[in-house]
Amino acid sequence: MGAWIKPLGSETTFHHSIRPPRKQCPGGQTGQLGKRHYRPVRKEAQQNNFHACTGNGCKSDFGDGCASRQPTVRRKRVDREHIGTVNGVARLRRAPNFYPLEIRARRSLAPPGSWSVGMLACAMWERALELAGARCYQADVKKKRARGDSLRNPRRKWDQVLLLLLAAGVVVAISLGVRLRLKEPAAAGRYLPRPRGTLTFNKDVAPIVFERCARCHRPGQAAPFSLLSYSDVKKRAKQIAEVTARRYMPPWLPEHGYGDFADERRLSVEEIGMIKQWLVEGSVEGRVEDLPPLPKWPEGWEFGGPDLVVTLPSPYRLPPDGKDVYRNFVVQIPTTERRYVKAVEFHPGNNKVVHHAFIETDPTRQARHFVDHASPPGFDGMQLPQSVQMPGGQMLGWQPGKPPLVSPDGLSWMLEPASDLVLQIHMHPSGKPENVEPAVGFYFTDKPPTNIPFRLNLIRYGIDIPPGARDYPIENRYLLPVDVELLRILPHTHYLGKELQGYALLPDGAKKWLLLIKNWDFNWQGDYRYAEPVFLPKGTTLVMHFTYDNSTDNVHNPNQPLKRVKFGLQTTDEMGELWFQLLPRNAADREKMARDFFLKFTKDAVDENTAMLQTNPDDAAAHTRLAVALIVLGRTPDALDHLKTAVRLRPDDDEAHSVLAGIYIRQNQLDEARTEFETVLRLKPDDYQAYGGLGSVFLMQGKLAQAEFCYQNALRINPGDPIARANLERARKAKEALGNQK
Repeated sequence: MGAWIKPLGSETTFHHSIRPPRKQCPGGQTGQLGKRHYRPVRKEAQQNNFHACTGNGCKSDFGDGCASRQPTVRRKRVDREHIGTVNGVARLRRAPNFYPLEIRARRSLAPPGSWSVGMLACAMWERALELAGARCYQADVKKKRARGDSLRNPRRKWDQVLLLLLAAGVVVAISLGVRLRLKEPAAAGRYLPRPRGTLTFNKDVAPIVFERCARCHRPGQAAPFSLLSYSDVKKRAKQIAEVTARRYMPPWLPEHGYGDFADERRLSVEEIGMIKQWLVEGSVEGRVEDLPPLPKWPEGWEFGGPDLVVTLPSPYRLPPDGKDVYRNFVVQIPTTERRYVKAVEFHPGNNKVVHHAFIETDPTRQARHFVDHASPPGFDGMQLPQSVQMPGGQMLGWQPGKPPLVSPDGLSWMLEPASDLVLQIHMHPSGKPENVEPAVGFYFTDKPPTNIPFRLNLIRYGIDIPPGARDYPIENRYLLPVDVELLRILPHTHYLGKELQGYALLPDGAKKWLLLIKNWDFNWQGDYRYAEPVFLPKGTTLVMHFTYDNSTDNVHNPNQPLKRVKFGLQTTDEMGELWFQLLPRNAADREKMARDFFLKFTKDAVDENTAMLQTNPDDAAAHTRLAVALIVLGRTPDALDHLKTAVRLRPDDDEAHSVLAGIYIRQNQLDEARTEFETVLRLKPDDYQAYGGLGSVFLMQGKLAQAEFCYQNALRINPGDPIARANLERARKAKEALGNQK
C-alpha cells in the first residue's frame, strides 16, 4: 500500500516521547487507517492538562525518552479536543472548527513480488506509529509515571533508523531485485469550513436549496414534501444533511470528473459542507434581506403551448399496492404528414407515482398488437416489439427534475405520419388507487435535420450471475470505423447492477472516461447529455464494463432467498446495456458505421448464444436467437438445425415457428412453410405478419382466394401494413387475369 499524509487546520499528532497513559480515555477508540473518529471532549479538555513533547530542547534517542525527562506542556485551559486514535497515535484538533489530519491508505498497482516507494513508506510509517505506542490519556502532569515498555524491544535500533529516515522524508529500499514505483495520488476535494457562526439559511443555504432541490420539492411535483422556506428546511435539516452527505439527494448517479454532463444535479463538496456546518452550528435563519427570491417555475408547459399534445384516451388506474408497474401505453399520433421535431416535453400526469418514462414511436403500429383489453390501451412489462424505437437516433427519457428534451441546431428529428406513440412508464403504488394521465408535448420546426445521430448499444446476452456473487463482471467493446462526436450516454441494468463504467481507449492508447457510476440505482436510471460534444476519432475503442452484486449486501436485490439470475427483459432478470448517441460527420459515415456495427452485433449474438448453449443445451430462446444471427451471416443450414431444436424444446414458441416458416419459404418448401405459419396463428391469432406470410405461400401456390383472405386479415389487424396491401393488389390482379382467361 502507499500512503500520504495531509494536515488540515491546526492538528496535533503526539510525538513518540509522549508518556504512556495511566488510564485509557473512554472516548479513545483505536481506529482503522484512514477513518475519522469524532468524540468531542471539550469540557474534559478544559479541565485537564495534556503532555506532549514540544520538540524544543528534546534530545530523544528514540527509546530512552527526552533528555529533559519528558518536558511537559502545562495549560490551564486547553483548546484542543480528542478525536480518536490511528494505530495508537492520539489525535487532537483545535476546537471547534478544525478538521483532523488524515492518513489515507491507497492500494498500489505494482505487480505481485514488487514494491513501490509508497508501499515501503507506508510500512515504515505504520512501524513508526506502532513504535510511538501512544494512547489518549487524561492525567495530571504533576504526577510521575513509570516509563512504558513499548519502546524497549530488540528492534529498537532499526526502529530508530526508520523514524529518522521518515522524519527526513527519505525512503530507502534494500534492493535485491526489488523494483520501486513512485506515484503521487491526487488530493481529494475538501470542504474548508467557514468561520464559526457566519453561516445562515438566508445567505448560504437557501440559494443551494432553491436551485438544487426546490424544482422537485414544491407543491404538485414528485417530491413528498416542499423545501421553499426556512421552516420547511429547518425541520428536516438533519435528514437533508444526511442524504446530501451520502449523495442520495439530489439524485445523480455519475461520479464527478468522469464525464462533463449538462444539467448536473450533483452537489459540490462546498455545498454539502455548508449544509452540514449550518446544521451543526444550530441552523440559524439569518437576516431577512439576505434571503433570495424563489425561482419562477413556469406554469404548465415550460416552452409555452406545444404544437401538438398527445394524451391517453382515458386515465390509467394504478392499483393501491403491490409491486412497481411497468406499463407501455400505445396511442396514435394524429399527424397526416411528416413533421420535424425540435423539442419534446413530458408531463407525468401524477408526480406522486410516476418515477421515470421513455418516449418512443412506432411507425409500423406493430405495438398495437401487444395491447390488452384494458383502457387505456397498453401492456405490461419491458419487452417491446422491434418496430418500437426512439426516433432519429434520439434518447428521449424523463425523470423528475429533468428539463424538456431539446435537440441541438440541425438535429431535429422526423415524426412520420400515422405513427403510434409508445410511452413506457415506471410507476410505484402509493397505498391508494391513483389516476395517471401522462401527456407529451411536441414542438415542431420547418427546418429538416442536417445530420442524424446514430444510436449504438453495447450489450451482453450471456449474463448468468450465481447467488452470492458480489462482483460479477461483463464487458463489451467496439472499434469506431469513423470519426464521431459523442452527444449522450445511457446505461441500463436492473436491480443487481453495481458499478457501471464507460470509457474510450483512444488511438494513441490514452484512456478517456465517459461515465462512471459507483453505486447504481435502477430507480434513478436515465440518459446523460454531455455539456459539450466529446470528439472520438476513428480507431477509438468504446468500452462498457459493468459489475453486479447478487448477494445480501445489495439492498436492492429483489431475490430473497438468493437465486441464480440470467439475462432477461423482466426486472427479476438482468440486463447490461450502454447506449451511445454518436454523431458522424455525414450520412456516408453514418451508413458505414451502421453496417459495421450491425455485423459486430450479429457476431456477438452468435458468440454469446453459442456460449450459453454450451452451459445449457436446452435453452430454447438461445437456440432461436442464435438461428436469427446465423441467417444474417448466411449460415442457413446451421440456423435450421437450431430452429428445429427450439420448437422441439418449446412447441409453443411462436417466434421460432415464424422464423422457421421464413426459411422454408426461401427454400421453396411451401407446404412446410404453410404448416409453420398456421402454427403461429394458432398460438397468436392476431399476428398480422403470420397472415401475410401465409398469404404469400398461397399466392406462390396459385391459391388466390386463400391468399386474398389472408392479406385481408393482415390489413384488418394492421391497416398500415404496406407489404400486405401490395400483395393483396397482386392477388386480386392475378385472380382477375385468371378470370379473363376463362
